[in-house]
Amino acid sequence: MSYFTMGVWVLGLSLGLSLAGAVVGLACIRQSALSITARFRLVWLTAAAVSIGAVGTWLAVYVSMLGVGVSRGDIRYDVGRMGLAAVLSVVSVLGGLLVVGRAPTPQRLAGGSTVMGLGLGLMHFLGMGAIRVQGSVVLHPLSAIAATLLAIGVSALLLITTTRHRPLITLAGVGLIFAIALTALHYLGLAGVQVRLDPAARQPTGDDLFTLFVPVFVLGTLSLAVPITAVLVAPDRSRSPRTATTEPQPATRQRQSVS
Repeated sequence: MSYFTMGVWVLGLSLGLSLAGAVVGLACIRQSALSITARFRLVWLTAAAVSIGAVGTWLAVYVSMLGVGVSRGDIRYDVGRMGLAAVLSVVSVLGGLLVVGRAPTPQRLAGGSTVMGLGLGLMHFLGMGAIRVQGSVVLHPLSAIAATLLAIGVSALLLITTTRHRPLITLAGVGLIFAIALTALHYLGLAGVQVRLDPAARQPTGDDLFTLFVPVFVLGTLSLAVPITAVLVAPDRSRSPRTATTEPQPATRQRQSVS
C-alpha cells in the first residue's frame, strides 16, 4: 500500500483537523467545569466528545486515508463500518470524560483513560476493517494492540489536562501533542494492514472516500463552529463569587481614605 498517493498535504490537513478538534474539545471541557448545573455540564462534555472524537480523531483519520492507494485497482470502503467507527469514537471520548467526573482521582483517571483509549483503538480497527480491494485485506492484531496502547496513553494525557483550569496556550500545546500522537497511532495501525491483490477476484464493493468527502468535511466543520461560538459567547465564570465579594466597597474605601 502507498500512504501518500496525493502528496503530503493530506497529512498536513489531517494534523490540522486533529489539532483543531482537540483544542476546541479541551476548551469545551474547561467550560463544563465552570457550569452551574449538571445539564449544562453534560451539554459541554457532549460538545467536547464530538469535537475530539468525531473531528479530532475520526475525521482526521478519514482525511489521511484519502492518500492511501494500492498498486492495482481501487480502494473502496464499507460505509456502515465507517459510520459505526465515528459513533464509537464520540461515545468513547464521552465515556472517558464521564468516568473522570468533576472530582478526578488517580483511579478515575486510569478508568477514564482505559475507556477512552480502548474505544479509540477499536474505532481505528473498525476503520481499517472497512477497507475493500480486489483481493483480500488482512489486519494484524499486534499493530492494532500497539495502536490501542498508544490511544490509552494519549487519552491519559488529554484527561489529565482537564483536571485543572488551564490557559489556552496550554490547551493548544496539548492539542498539538494529541494530533501528533493520533497520527502515529493511525500509521502504526495502518502498518498492520496487508493487502493481497487478486486479479481473478471480484471488484470490491463499497464507496469511494472522495464521493463522501465534501459532505463529511462540511459536517465536521459545522460541528466545530457551534462549540467555538458557544465558547466565545459563554459568560466568564472563572472568578468565584467569593473573590468578587472580597473587594472593598466604595463606602469602605472612602472611610479608609478619611481615616
